[in-house]
Amino acid sequence: MRLALSLAILGLRSLVAAHDLPRRQAGYGGYGGYGGNGDSSTSQAASSTSSAVGATSTDVTTSGSTGGSVCSNLMCISGVVNGSTVTYTMQSNTTSELGWMAMGFGSVMTGTPMVIMWPNSDGSITLSQRKAPGETMPTVDASPPRTATSDPGASAITGAKPKLTFTIPADGSTAQNIIWAFGTNKPNNPAKDAQLLQHLDSGALKLDMSEVLTPARAAALANPATDPGATSGTVDVPLQPYQKMIIAHALLCTIGFLMLLPAGALLARYARTFSNAWFTGHWVFQMAFVADGRDPDAAGPVIVAGVALGISSVESAKATHLDDDHKKWGIAIFVLYFAQLLLGAIIHYVKPTSWTVGKRRPMQNYLHAVFGILIVALAFYQVRSGFRTEWKQSGRPPISNAANIVWYVWVVLVPVLYFAGLALLPRQFRQERPHHKAPSDEFTHERYQSRPSYSD
Repeated sequence: MRLALSLAILGLRSLVAAHDLPRRQAGYGGYGGYGGNGDSSTSQAASSTSSAVGATSTDVTTSGSTGGSVCSNLMCISGVVNGSTVTYTMQSNTTSELGWMAMGFGSVMTGTPMVIMWPNSDGSITLSQRKAPGETMPTVDASPPRTATSDPGASAITGAKPKLTFTIPADGSTAQNIIWAFGTNKPNNPAKDAQLLQHLDSGALKLDMSEVLTPARAAALANPATDPGATSGTVDVPLQPYQKMIIAHALLCTIGFLMLLPAGALLARYARTFSNAWFTGHWVFQMAFVADGRDPDAAGPVIVAGVALGISSVESAKATHLDDDHKKWGIAIFVLYFAQLLLGAIIHYVKPTSWTVGKRRPMQNYLHAVFGILIVALAFYQVRSGFRTEWKQSGRPPISNAANIVWYVWVVLVPVLYFAGLALLPRQFRQERPHHKAPSDEFTHERYQSRPSYSD
């Protein structure tokens, strides 16, 4: 009886040992080391690239390991803490082609240590540790606070959901605020200082790695994009100074270009045939840098302040001026606005005195109207590109679709109101006939009552 019991216990222990042996040999994720010697992690950290072909990754058991995963709209990130090492996996969560993926240990881009990885055409993977002084392309950090090491054996650069894995010394925390970025354009070379093209999207997340892992959960974290336990983990990061400037810039330019300028144009279009005071209201709405010493108001200061805040936000973020269409068009529209003010002043104050009966209205009057319509149309485009495209580059969540709805309503309503006012053109032209006192031009009546009159 004792002999049978001893044999049964021995057989059970042998079975357990045989079951554990493949797990220790095969490994998972590369928690403990790389290659076959103790110096492999140091040698890989010194190199900017590592091969993803034929690489192996060692593992330890999940006993005592903790981890978790979090997803954004474009990529998912998992972290597994095993003693003094953390293994992070960044995996594509979109159909967009993978160019590069990045994560940083912080809540904002400025000064945050980042790990940026991308696959190369030869099958290797580049790991580059970088920092950025602001909202600009991060550059290589020669002395990162923690050295990250690529794990090509746990990475997969092919398939529908490619992933890139690295290990880094643990910092003692299991709840981390992280930033992420996903780019669709591969750098043009495998060097760790290669130029990065603008990311498709970015944001901030909170990664909770406090869950004690079972073998099944550890396996799930190897592919965070399909992990059923992944969280959304969105972080409500306070607005940075440059982001506050961007918001103020957007509000002022929207009020100036899409409310005050159209209001001045509509006032001129509807009131010019009924009152001699139409030009004063039009002038105040459009320019507001009055020449008689009164306090400035309406569009002029609003637009100037809005553009100045836009320029200041670029400076504050340490970004690059005029590096995209929104910034270039912004300056162009700003210049066109002042050209329009100058043209309007010339039309009003520099009037030809040699017109005889039957002469047509000056060509510059028509040009002024067409120019005004063009500026407002470009402003509609510019505002939309601002909240649909430019705002995404600030690192904040997308603007609510309510802004899009309001934009569509306004882009239809303003032209309808303006072109409806063209029904008053016959009345305007009748009033502008020679020797007919026209409410649309009080300046001409006061000084040239015996000459042909025409409207601004």
